[in-house]
Amino acid sequence: MNRQKKMSAAAVLFALGVFLGGCGGRPVDAAETAPLVKTMTVAAEETGARRTFSGTVHGVFESPIAFQTGGRITARYVAAGDRVSAGQALFKVDSKDAEEQAAAAQSAVISAEAQLDLATSTRKRYQSLHEADAISDLAMDQTENQYKLAAAQLAQAKAALARAENNLSFTVLTADRDGIIGSTLCEVGQVVSAGTPVALIVDDSGLDVYISFTEKQYGAYDVGTPCTVTFWALPGVALEGSVREKAASPNASTGTYDVKVALKDPPPAVAVGMTAEVRFAAPAGKTAVSVPLSAMAGDSAAPAVWVVKDGRAVRVPVETGAYGEDTVEITKGLAPGDVVVTAGAQRLHEGEEVRT
Repeated sequence: MNRQKKMSAAAVLFALGVFLGGCGGRPVDAAETAPLVKTMTVAAEETGARRTFSGTVHGVFESPIAFQTGGRITARYVAAGDRVSAGQALFKVDSKDAEEQAAAAQSAVISAEAQLDLATSTRKRYQSLHEADAISDLAMDQTENQYKLAAAQLAQAKAALARAENNLSFTVLTADRDGIIGSTLCEVGQVVSAGTPVALIVDDSGLDVYISFTEKQYGAYDVGTPCTVTFWALPGVALEGSVREKAASPNASTGTYDVKVALKDPPPAVAVGMTAEVRFAAPAGKTAVSVPLSAMAGDSAAPAVWVVKDGRAVRVPVETGAYGEDTVEITKGLAPGDVVVTAGAQRLHEGEEVRT
């Protein structure tokens, strides 16, 4: 009996505790369970303010140069960064074989000249004898043929000598233009074949900035489109530029289109290899709304963003324009003043209450 009384008392105490706890506890606020998101208020801005691309300064021409004959490199006369002039010697390969071939060709010319001299004097004597009817027409014809053969052999020997001397000249690689040595690719003692690049010559008489366009950016900028170029290492320098060349097909390794931007009157301080930023101007009076790429909620076929209206998430279809490095231009669907979700949109649902 005592045991039953104790159990009843415990049950009453437990029920009282639950009742008191329910009455005294603070009810859970439903707003605290709403997703927390990061937002931004979009504003109209000049379209060109986001049309920036990073690139690198290059010479207007950059050409790898190579020997026209193979061999072992015996001398290197330049190093990377050296300024060179057209015709200046850069590398040399072993020329022993070429020298021997040239000497042999020279000897063949001397021999052919001697044969022609003999044939010429013989022809002259036979002409006198033929005019006096001292020799037959057949003998005269044979003498004439020997003369022509000797003349042809001399021409052939001279052509062989020219080729041999050409090959000998190919053992010294010279600069094809004024410029600087961008890099050297081979060293003394290395055996190279004809056509193997051994150095890169950069013609810095004009300068370009190399940038890349995505598929969506490619059609937005034509050859001749003006831009402004600034440099990370030269804070006070801003140059005029224009698109000089666009690749017709994407780069196989990057999937983007290579673009060359020509610089107008670059000062000496702008050097090959510097990091540059290319900023394209917007058409006069044209404005656009730009949002971070992280705000995009749809795929490329149906782009959309989440907009916060009256504390709730609303999915808004949009049309996109030019893509920057970390932003995208919205041409339709948003207006200045809209509050766009830029982070935390992965699990949002239409009409869901959100915290900002």
